[in-house]
Amino acid sequence: MKQVYIAADMMDAELFKDYLLARRLPAIVKGAMLTGIIGEIPTNTYPTVWVDDDRDYDLARKLVKQYEAEGLAKGEGEKWSCKHCGETLGPQFTQCWSCGNQRE
Repeated sequence: MKQVYIAADMMDAELFKDYLLARRLPAIVKGAMLTGIIGEIPTNTYPTVWVDDDRDYDLARKLVKQYEAEGLAKGEGEKWSCKHCGETLGPQFTQCWSCGNQRE
């Protein structure tokens, strides 16, 4: 298991984890609960995203660059419409919250 991403906050970590999962890269978030005790622990403690399989590391790092370039980490970018139900979603979402369909 290797760390591939340091997130700004829990939401960012979950969004990037879902970004990897949508691309069939199993990943987990670590350190999610540590944000609640910032001030009591070192300030460089942020949620991190890790790939389950070390062989996925290089691809995951490329996807980090793509994720950041698309502005998804900051919620920037183009809105999209679900092809299944027509719901309009923000760029950071990889799955429709209305019907569960994956972004294409």
